[in-house]
Amino acid sequence: MVLKLTNKKDGLKRLELLKKLQLIDNHLGGLEKRKKVLLGDLEGKQAHVQEKQNFLTEKQKEHKKFQKEIDNKELDLKCKEEEIKKFRLDLYKIKNNKEYTALLSEIGGREADKSLLEDEILAMMSQIEDMAAGQKNLAREVEEEEKALKSLANVVEEELKGLDKDIQEARRQLEENSQLVDKESLEQYKRLIEKDGLAVVEVSGESCGGCFMGITPQTINLLMRCQDLILCKNCGRILYLLEEGPEAGEVAARPEGREESPSSIGQGGG
Repeated sequence: MVLKLTNKKDGLKRLELLKKLQLIDNHLGGLEKRKKVLLGDLEGKQAHVQEKQNFLTEKQKEHKKFQKEIDNKELDLKCKEEEIKKFRLDLYKIKNNKEYTALLSEIGGREADKSLLEDEILAMMSQIEDMAAGQKNLAREVEEEEKALKSLANVVEEELKGLDKDIQEARRQLEENSQLVDKESLEQYKRLIEKDGLAVVEVSGESCGGCFMGITPQTINLLMRCQDLILCKNCGRILYLLEEGPEAGEVAARPEGREESPSSIGQGGG
């Protein structure tokens, strides 16, 4: 599609404005990408610390539950000791050998139970000491992770302040320069930007700098005239020759593509 321009100067001016928009969009995209990375890093660190904190909380619950089990065992042991003490006193009240022998046997059974409980408690006490040591180390790790998170949050906060300021300025420049471009060209530019962020590309050799499809000699001639916007027929991006502007090399990108033939679009002067 071709929309005629009144003169070559209008075409050059429009192309330079579009190239400038692309540079600003590239810069803005880099700033927004950096912001996303920073926020992602912070969120990742926060999730990691939260996971550590949750793990510590679970270990604390396990420690508390295990301590309660030990307390119950110790209470059982105390009951056994009270029973044995009572049975031993009852021995003095018994008046025949049969009852005496039976009570001694009962005392022996209680003593055996008491011994087993003592062994269990000792083993559990050793286990809970290991649990306490592990919990202490984990608490130390959590504290260090929390300090690292706080430090990272401060760094991210400071950088975000600068990024937000730069993003605001880039958007202002984008809006300001967009107002200088004619409606038809701007719509084409915005469609391409919304697609993949790349609208204006340099012709590299005899290929489109966006999709790498071949450019015909006829298209090169049209580009040299600078009277219309020349589009890559394959990817639709706006083409320009390196000689047309000092910023040319900064705009081109390198996505994959296929062979192409050109189409052109222009706008009436004014």
